[in-house]
Amino acid sequence: MWAFLRIALSATLTAIAVPFYLRWSADQTERQFDKMQKAVHFTPGAESPITAEVVAGAGGLTISHFAVGRLLGLRWWQAVLSLMAGAAAGTAVFLYRMTAEE
Repeated sequence: MWAFLRIALSATLTAIAVPFYLRWSADQTERQFDKMQKAVHFTPGAESPITAEVVAGAGGLTISHFAVGRLLGLRWWQAVLSLMAGAAAGTAVFLYRMTAEE
């Protein structure tokens, strides 16, 4: 019973953070595309569309999820399970908000 509540809490925290990260990373990628188009006049392959900040943000989100899982006393498979559940729920919220804006 307590393990389920800890997994649910960990997944909920991740589900709250993921939409914010996805919005931020989408904005960063759009800015990178604009920068690439201005710099090279539509020449492909000049720069990566995914910046180092976006990759570092994903790593930070993942590491912070496992740190919270460690604080809650989750086993590694429970932390992975809550990461998957939280990421899926957060992505669903992000996509729902994105379609509601259009």
